[in-house]
Amino acid sequence: MLDEQLVRMVPVLSARELAPVTAFYEWLGFAVLAEYPGYTILAKGAELSSAVEVHLSQSEDHDPHTAGVAYLRVRDARELHERLHHDLESAGRLFLVPAAGFTDALTEELRVRDEAGEDLVTLTEIEEKPWGVHEFGIIDPAGWLVRVGSPVG
Repeated sequence: MLDEQLVRMVPVLSARELAPVTAFYEWLGFAVLAEYPGYTILAKGAELSSAVEVHLSQSEDHDPHTAGVAYLRVRDARELHERLHHDLESAGRLFLVPAAGFTDALTEELRVRDEAGEDLVTLTEIEEKPWGVHEFGIIDPAGWLVRVGSPVG
């Protein structure tokens, strides 16, 4: 039966350049397990059979403005959010967005600041969702929205 064989699903995220995206995921706590031409495997966990993984695939056609979403479950989203917020704010790279998402004004502000050469990372405020998780979002250098969540309590 197929369901007996299922262990987990690993996202494969495309990016034009792997180095800045790899550095982003290392900053989140992942370690590079393997690197191949145009492909990087990162994981968090001692044993690959139970590790949290993300794979990065280089693609010249990747459009960071139309990238999708990956979901990352963590033990404590509030603690991680505080660390990311602090790190980004200290480095002058924080672009904080309400949990409800971008408004037209915020989108325009980010576009202007990006065109001015600022190296910003978009982080949403954390919120408690009706389905019982603390959740926030962060956008990686390839444009992927990573939703991060942990159970409330």
